[in-house]
Formats: sequence, C-alpha cells, structure tokens
Amino acid sequence: MRRILFIFLLTLLFSTVPAYGDVYVMQNEPHLAHGRALIFAALDAVGFQADFQDAPIGNERRNVHQISSGITHVDMMPATPQRLELVRQGKLRMIPVPLDRGILSYRLNILLERKKDMLKSVREPKDMHAFVIGQNEGWMDVDIYRAAGIPTKEVRNWSDGQFAKQMEAGFIDLFPLGLEETLTFFLPHFRKAYPQLTADEHILVRYPWFRFVWVSPSPDADELYDALVRGFDAIVRDGTFMSLWLRHRAEPDKKLFTARRIIDIGNPFYGDELVPPQYRHLIFRPMQ
Repeated sequence: MRRILFIFLLTLLFSTVPAYGDVYVMQNEPHLAHGRALIFAALDAVGFQADFQDAPIGNERRNVHQISSGITHVDMMPATPQRLELVRQGKLRMIPVPLDRGILSYRLNILLERKKDMLKSVREPKDMHAFVIGQNEGWMDVDIYRAAGIPTKEVRNWSDGQFAKQMEAGFIDLFPLGLEETLTFFLPHFRKAYPQLTADEHILVRYPWFRFVWVSPSPDADELYDALVRGFDAIVRDGTFMSLWLRHRAEPDKKLFTARRIIDIGNPFYGDELVPPQYRHLIFRPMQ
C-alpha cells in the first residue's frame, strides 16, 4: 500500500512540473550579446521555446568542428570558405542574416601608441604591403590580406591583447578588427592589460565580411533551424530586427568614415550578394 501511495505521489509531483523545450548549445561571448538577443527575438516571434547552454569558447577551427559535428547547435561567426563549403555539402546550415549589418566589413587597425601615425601615408592597397598584419589562427581574414599582397602572420593568443607583445618585438605591426566592436569592446578591453595599444586614425580597410547565424546539421537541430529561418524573416519584416539591434549596438559615427581614407582590398571569396535580397537593406551604408 505504501509503495502504491509513493508511486502516486511521484506521479502527481512530476505531472505538475512545467514542460520545457529542448536544450541547445549556443555560442556566448560578450561581443555577441546583440546576436543572441536577435536569435531569441526570432524564436519568440514564431513561438519556439527552448533552453540554451553556453558553447565552449574556442578559435574558428574548434568552432567549425563543434557546430558541424553537433556539439554546438548555433553559433554566430563570419562566413568563411570552409563554412560555405560545408553548407554546400549539407554539413552545416546557414541563415545569411547580417547580424553586424556589414559593419564588420570596415576594419580598424590597432597598433602601438608610439607608432600611431604609421599609416599616415597610406593611400591605396599596395601601400599596405610595407606592414605586417597579425590575425588569429584560422581566421579567413588571413587569406584576404594575403590575396591582397599584405604580409600577414597568425598569432595564437589575442583575445586579451597579447599581440601587443609581438608588436613590441617587431613581429607584427598592426592588428585589424571590426570597426564598431573594436571601439566599443575590444580596444578598451585590450588596454586594461596593454595600455600602449591604440586605434589608427588614418585609414579603414574594407572588404565584404558578414557575420551570420549557423546551425548544426544534426537532426536534433531541425526544428530549431526551421524556427530561426521563419523567425528572422518575421523580425526583419516587421522592424523588430532594427529596433532591437539599435538597442544593443550603435551605428558608428559617420565622422569615423569621413576622417579616414577607405582602403578597399576586396574579398576573393564572396561579395555583398552573399546576403539575400530580403536582408540586404539591413547593411549599414555610412555615406547615405
């Protein structure tokens, strides 16, 4: 009798616990807060409920392995030839909504304060050949700069500004990153440990570069992918995307562009057409 009563009480207890959606693993880094907010808004727009856990932090090689093998379900990385090829092979899914509105196309160079005028005489891409650029291992930017004839070296540690040591040693001269995220997050963060770092005031390097939403090819992410596709279409169409984006991010001051020369080096892997027509109006146009 006691056993029957115990089973009855357990059944009653668990029947009153609210049911939650599936648990997914998603990239979570401080500079991607706006991307996560947009993802949650897209899911809310179509009534998709789920719980999320943070993915392990790693470089791009590790990120690609994790999401293509189903360890991570969602991440928010720039499009690379490897990722695009995996999409073509059916080993990765892409939602080509420009989470950074194409602002990542504008690269601001970080350099040593005592060499802040290093790029003062740069007028065209070939002038960049005199400087050595540093980038993290596995970043597609490495291939873009090298295709433009700009010497580029990969450094293993960068996320806390450690590349300043390579600059001091003469191993690299510059470390370009996305314009807006450099000014709002990276440079203040780097300067905590390396106050000798500053931002160049003379040029901006530009090439097509878009951060998208990527979803695991695993069957357990099918419903999530479908919800994100429908959800992003909805929040872009009704204006939620832009209002939410502006709540988390600020458009760069146009003076940042008018005060600097734009050095176009191109992207040999893709252009603006990678963003589909229904999302293309989201791309930031500084001169408009």
